Amino acid sequence: MKEFYLGSSYYPEWWSESEWEEDFAKMEALGFNAVRMGEFAWSWYEPEEGKYNFEPMLRALDCARKHGIGVVMCTTTAVAPPWLYKKHPEIKGGNKFGHYDFGGRKGQCLSSDIFLEYAEKITEKQTEALGSHPAIIGWQLDNEPGFPFWDFDENCNIGFRKWLKKKYKTIDVLNKAWFSMMWSNVYNDFDEIQIPVNISEGGWSPQVQLDYRRYFSFTFNRLLYMEAGYVRKNSPDRFIYTNWPGANWSVNCFDGEKYLDYAAWDNYVPQPFGDDYRIQLRASMEHSFDRRLSNGRNEFLVAEQKAFVDADTNPEVIAAQTWLNISHGAFGTLFFEWRTPNGSFEQGYDGILGKDKNYRADTKPVLEKLSADIRKVYPIIKNGKTESDIAILYSYENSWGMRDWVVDGFYDEEFFNCYGGFKNALKTNIDVIGMQDDFSKYKIIVLPNHRITTEEEAQKIMHFVSEGGTVVMNSECGTRDENNQTRELLAPGLFSELCGSSVSGRVYSADMKKHTGECNVRFADGSVYELTGEVDAIATDTAVKIAEYTSGRLNGTPAITSNDFGFGKAILYGFNNCNIYFYEKLAEIIGKEYGIEPLIKAEDGVILSSRKCGDKEYIFAINMKDSENSVRFRYEMKELISGEKGWGKFNLAPYQTAIFER
Repeated sequence: MKEFYLGSSYYPEWWSESEWEEDFAKMEALGFNAVRMGEFAWSWYEPEEGKYNFEPMLRALDCARKHGIGVVMCTTTAVAPPWLYKKHPEIKGGNKFGHYDFGGRKGQCLSSDIFLEYAEKITEKQTEALGSHPAIIGWQLDNEPGFPFWDFDENCNIGFRKWLKKKYKTIDVLNKAWFSMMWSNVYNDFDEIQIPVNISEGGWSPQVQLDYRRYFSFTFNRLLYMEAGYVRKNSPDRFIYTNWPGANWSVNCFDGEKYLDYAAWDNYVPQPFGDDYRIQLRASMEHSFDRRLSNGRNEFLVAEQKAFVDADTNPEVIAAQTWLNISHGAFGTLFFEWRTPNGSFEQGYDGILGKDKNYRADTKPVLEKLSADIRKVYPIIKNGKTESDIAILYSYENSWGMRDWVVDGFYDEEFFNCYGGFKNALKTNIDVIGMQDDFSKYKIIVLPNHRITTEEEAQKIMHFVSEGGTVVMNSECGTRDENNQTRELLAPGLFSELCGSSVSGRVYSADMKKHTGECNVRFADGSVYELTGEVDAIATDTAVKIAEYTSGRLNGTPAITSNDFGFGKAILYGFNNCNIYFYEKLAEIIGKEYGIEPLIKAEDGVILSSRKCGDKEYIFAINMKDSENSVRFRYEMKELISGEKGWGKFNLAPYQTAIFER
């Protein structure tokens, strides 16, 4: 990107046209150069079926351009107007309580052929009418694909059956994949299959749930693929993205690379407070994931981010979060939102302007300085690339295969903490990758809870290790096949030879604590970390113990092992554990053994990342604490924002960002 896009969401349909000029002028004065509009404007464009009126939006585009504001235009299929629901009530989606009633958003069913027909029509008309306007710099498809997280109406039943028949071909193959003989769940025909909405005792079969989530993801990607086609036809040479609510939520975002230029996400990670900064490492993870999902472009967009701070929070947090975006490769941050709506569902959600239409006194100077600093620095770093020696491998199949899915369920929670622990301990770049990616450029790959693994995937991992790589996994890995069925192998399943160990028994941490008073792992230096979830007894073959359990019959037995395999090494830990402090310790040990150096020396609370431009490296040091912090380096450094040069120690004020050129 030639420039960094800093701006906000804006909804011209909410306000009198006489107010647009004032709003865009204020954006320009604040240093904003981008705005996102139109994602919920269907009834503005088409108040009655077939009666289109795009003139108001064209005038809004003219007004934005007059003030130097580039527009990200959004397709508008995340909503449907009342007339469409009245004419075709069968397009309504539903949950376990029944069909949705009209009145919110995203109530339509993406398995409905009728809805898809109308969605295609409004997308074609919108892109034809607006696509050539010079103010438009890019397009957002729909809004937060994946919400709501389920859809259970009859359209879905029909669509699910068609999808299953295409996948499995015969009902016998499906019955085998679903292990349907249990509880006499055997099907004679695809037409007998119903999505188990209000299921009886036992809950959803893990195999059925996995396939339903695959189908659910397919429906969103099908809609977005169609929309991207019309954007490319009628509005060429503009970038295309969609704003994932989180790259790990609901939809397989790897499939999005077939039709998107970039990935983007809506950053609503809570703001740091006091010394509680680790939550920002979740944003780091999402940034790294979206960077990977941008078709090799190594940059991404933050499409929404909180525009205000809570009354007890430092306003500088807004700048710190934005610099964290940039440090991982963001080419834009669009805040949500410019003005607070006077009514309806989000009338209590604050914007950049206060409810009196004036700038908020606490955040205006922060945004002005942020805008000026970005204009100064971004031309220097805009072509940067993130290079990493370490990757954490994410799997939608494994996320979806966990029982009773929720947003940030167990798999995702452990993934977050694993990524955050490695990032925080090693103070370096960490990539997020998929199983289809090239492993050869990494020294270390971590697979938290990668239960569902095909034989081909296992061979790829073992080849990586045999060639000199290090893999880190827990004892759940490799224990299930692609249908989410348990393999007839002792854990870690396909990886027992690789890890030189196997599992001889299991206990839940809660039971161990009840019996012995504790459930901990102890490292060689005496440090102890509490365990949660399931705990496995490890029987070693060729592996060596690097940490042990501390209580009951497991006291002194291996909890973490290391095994040489070919020219590389496999590290196995015998539990699933959502403890970021444990992962920090594990990363510290691995980092020391493999000589993983931090980008620079930094105190606790400083998040480090870097971007390389040719022979120069730009190291971002972001203090996410509300107290002073510091970094140290052995080379002469130039700090880009302040222009200072020096070596040794650099002090960081609360929530301050420094960018060092090396």
